[in-house]
Amino acid sequence: MKLLRNTLLETFVTVVECGGFTDAQYALGITQSAISVRIRDLEAALGYRVCERGRGGFSLTERGEIAYQKAGDILRSVRDFDAELLELRGTTTGDLRIGIVDAVNTLANLNLAGALKRFLDRPNEVKLEVIVASPTELTQRLITGDLHIGIAPFKNQVADLAYTELCDEEHRLYCGRGHPLFRAPDNQIDLDVISHYQICQRSYGMLVSPELHSTESKAVVANMEAMATMIETGHYLGPLPVHFVESRARRDKFRELAPEKLQWNSTFFLATRSSRIHRRAVEIFAEDVIHSCKTSNA
Repeated sequence: MKLLRNTLLETFVTVVECGGFTDAQYALGITQSAISVRIRDLEAALGYRVCERGRGGFSLTERGEIAYQKAGDILRSVRDFDAELLELRGTTTGDLRIGIVDAVNTLANLNLAGALKRFLDRPNEVKLEVIVASPTELTQRLITGDLHIGIAPFKNQVADLAYTELCDEEHRLYCGRGHPLFRAPDNQIDLDVISHYQICQRSYGMLVSPELHSTESKAVVANMEAMATMIETGHYLGPLPVHFVESRARRDKFRELAPEKLQWNSTFFLATRSSRIHRRAVEIFAEDVIHSCKTSNA
């Protein structure tokens, strides 16, 4: 039985991504009973159960977890293969899976929306998917082929990927309205004073000057919105991109601390798998991102 680009595999992956048969029936356009038959046929072909379903709800078996990962890899590879063949007729088609870090929509030097508009203004048959994750996760997903393009401040660059420098993002240290430093006079705030307060950190790309000599952080967040929320509690200081703060209506709730001494820049890169040949959609979008950055910084 051929499983490559098989309806049973596609059904299985959709069920997992929908969290069960109920939502999957709308995504697939078939009844739950029809889905049940397909899953049963898949299990018969594989020789083991891939999921548990019943009153206890839907869950994957241990083998089902592995099967889901491999099925997803196969289906993505097949879609990419189809796109490569169809592009021989001069049509930009297939999937374009883009990975970015959070809170970049207001980074003017990047102008990601402008790059996407430029790409979408051309006639194409491309299905876009945008994933938000940390630079570490984006790197892993680029290496496996789960993503075609990654845009992030990739500090730890790997040989498997090719990088193009795009732009810089300025960060500063902030406190919230309820913090003791919020209303303190500027001449009473220096690095030694700041070092006595807890600093919330990101789980990637730590942005705290070694001059602060701060204690180990007791709060770690994975994205900018979470960082802003922790700062607003008044219990933590934290680094944020300047564009992120200035674009928020709540910017009056934050105060910069020692801006003349505490500034950081994150350099953004566009990353793709190291290859001389990329699908047309990947090449075009990469060119659009680079063009957008150049015009924004001109």
